[in-house]
Amino acid sequence: MAMVFVLLLLLTQATADPCYDPGGRPRFCLPPVTQLVGRVTGPCPQTCALPAASAGPTCNGSLTLDLDGPFLLTSVTLRFCTPGPPALVLSAAWAIGGPWKPLWRRPAWPGALGGPERVTFRSPPGPKAKIVASHLRVEFGGQAGLVTTGVRGRCQCHGHAARCAAQAQPPRCRCRHHTTGPGCESCRPSHRDWPWRPATPQHPHACLPCSCNQHARRCRFNSELFRLSGGRSGGVCERCRHHTAGRHCHYCQPGFWRDPSQPITSPKACRACQCHPIGATGGMCNQTSGQCSCKLGVTGLTCSHCGPGYQQSRSPRMPCQRIQEATTALATTPISSRSDPQCQNYCNVSDTSVHMNLQRYCQQDYVLHAQVTESSQAAASEAVGEWWRLTVSVLAVYKQRARPVRRGGQEAWVPRADLSCGCLRLRPGADYLLLGGAADGGDPARLVLDRRGLALPWRPHWARPLRRLQQKERGGACRRLLPPAPSPGPSGQTEPGREV
Repeated sequence: MAMVFVLLLLLTQATADPCYDPGGRPRFCLPPVTQLVGRVTGPCPQTCALPAASAGPTCNGSLTLDLDGPFLLTSVTLRFCTPGPPALVLSAAWAIGGPWKPLWRRPAWPGALGGPERVTFRSPPGPKAKIVASHLRVEFGGQAGLVTTGVRGRCQCHGHAARCAAQAQPPRCRCRHHTTGPGCESCRPSHRDWPWRPATPQHPHACLPCSCNQHARRCRFNSELFRLSGGRSGGVCERCRHHTAGRHCHYCQPGFWRDPSQPITSPKACRACQCHPIGATGGMCNQTSGQCSCKLGVTGLTCSHCGPGYQQSRSPRMPCQRIQEATTALATTPISSRSDPQCQNYCNVSDTSVHMNLQRYCQQDYVLHAQVTESSQAAASEAVGEWWRLTVSVLAVYKQRARPVRRGGQEAWVPRADLSCGCLRLRPGADYLLLGGAADGGDPARLVLDRRGLALPWRPHWARPLRRLQQKERGGACRRLLPPAPSPGPSGQTEPGREV
């Protein structure tokens, strides 16, 4: 049993990731030190005869080593076979052309000791003394017989990898902490909410994912946004999918609206507006409710049908036209029934239009432009039957009766029988042209609307011809047209009719 436990412990240690602690939190990690293979780029030979009697080849000038990539150097070893190496200078550079940085200087040995000699340069400890180089150069102060060169170091992974393919060209780190690149020198495209930084023993500086609500696979870092957020977030999502948009892919593109039944992370979080091509003013809708912008008279979420008081037309510009005539009586009046035999020939012949000329105008007791505001039932105290009382607002008076009608709010009285037969169809809030005569009996002060009059839905273009007829009436045209007593002779002349 103890042996099994030891094997499990060894297996766990072998499979554990050095870049993460047992709790799964990122931490500083380094790849192991390996023997680096460098090639000679200078003219100096690398071998010589070991016997002391043999002169062997010698090196004059300098020797350059290409490491095939940047490495953190730990030691450089030079082995000579001359009877005492000359003075030398070890320099490092990022590229073959320099600039070169001197790392170590060694004076010449005094005298000739004979036999091979090994000279080793070791990197000083401490994070600030790290030496990163891709090329090494050794400058000799005299002749030297060089046997071998050995360079040891680790891949430059900036503390974000514990493994590295040092023999690859260039060497590639097996990056962790959501970093990428040959040397883990940048964050992965989906983890750029914070700026990239090299890891340190005090802080791993792991790359953080951008908040894209699972609608984007990449983002970019914006330093200004990071500063304005107080160092909390600087990622901007790119190429938002599923018809989303915004820095965090958190709202819908134009032409789509947010479906509240789906979470923001769902691929179906944004639905197409589906606005009707004729009933809507465009393809855009409210991104919260999905309500399309409808044309006049059109209603519905997608503008697919006509609203109350409108009917469908054949015009694509105005698919719904207003119903000009009221089809129902007041809400407080009984429903009209012209099928009743008592209502036959009871009402005026025309309740939709009138051919208004001077003669017809003069026959009216009053001509008013009024708006119906409300209605209520009233019982008369005299023996005149039941009435309906309407509250109307007189907007304009085109012909006055004997008892003048004032502008503004006042009461109008309609016989119940006239409404029952459908002689008058009035709707609260609508404007009408009211034509009426003097009431038979009853109170002459009342404004009476009965079957002998007309209540026509108001048209704005009627105002001008009615004003002209009013001016003629004030000039005495009605007195000349309708004499007070009938007499033989030619009848009064009437002006040509005008359709109102």
